[in-house]
Amino acid sequence: MKKIITATIMTALIVSTGYAQQQASASVDANVLANLTIAKDFDVNFGNIPATGTPILDPIGVSNTDVGTQAVVGEFTVNGSAGSQISVTYPTTLTLGNGTETISFNTDLKGHADTQASAVAIVSPVTIGGAGAYKFWLGGNLGTLTNQATGLYASDNATNGGGDFTLTVEYY
Repeated sequence: MKKIITATIMTALIVSTGYAQQQASASVDANVLANLTIAKDFDVNFGNIPATGTPILDPIGVSNTDVGTQAVVGEFTVNGSAGSQISVTYPTTLTLGNGTETISFNTDLKGHADTQASAVAIVSPVTIGGAGAYKFWLGGNLGTLTNQATGLYASDNATNGGGDFTLTVEYY
């Protein structure tokens, strides 16, 4: 009788160790994309503006208000893998300074795969065009100026500018 009990216990131990080990597997993928690059093509320049104006620089270039004849919309070009998505981040406001006074620049960024006239407001992520490029156009407004002190106001003014506009893109 003792031998039968021992055999039963050994069988139970062998069966229970078989159920303790389980396995799962996962595949590993990597989608290699072209290097993502970004270049500034043009800086933003409102030109010569009146001290009591409401300067608006339209990124599409259609409806500018109170800007100088030499006004220039900012432009950036992104190159990467055609059809891939990129996330886009940028500041919505910047401080421009002239050494003593400041003006707030409220940014307006639009983008399109290739055509400024077709550019739309940026909603991240955006898709890089079939040619492997995407363009951004930067405009904005300076609010209503009320007898603003004269002088050249710049974002990179070391005394009281807020720093340059930085557009950041990365694969989504």
